[in-house]
Amino acid sequence: MDYHLIYSQKALDDLAEIVGYIAEDDPEAASRFGESLLDHIQMLTRFPKMGTISRKRRYIRKLVHSPVLVYYKISEARRNIGILYLRHAARRLPRV
Repeated sequence: MDYHLIYSQKALDDLAEIVGYIAEDDPEAASRFGESLLDHIQMLTRFPKMGTISRKRRYIRKLVHSPVLVYYKISEARRNIGILYLRHAARRLPRV
């Protein structure tokens, strides 16, 4: 049975910001990138441990969709994956 994705409001805001930034120069590229990123995140429903474990926060995993890093947490008991936030790899890590 697959896991379910649950996006935090922070993750949704981050996604909108990333796609919006790309769209300023190329709306089609922004759409393609956004769809590609969401497709990659969707793979977590079947392969929840495909991201690496965070060194500082062992309960958080990181999925790379270059240049975006997707931070998420797995709940085995509920069979869901919480998408916590997204960030550009060149940016500093936000406080959670």
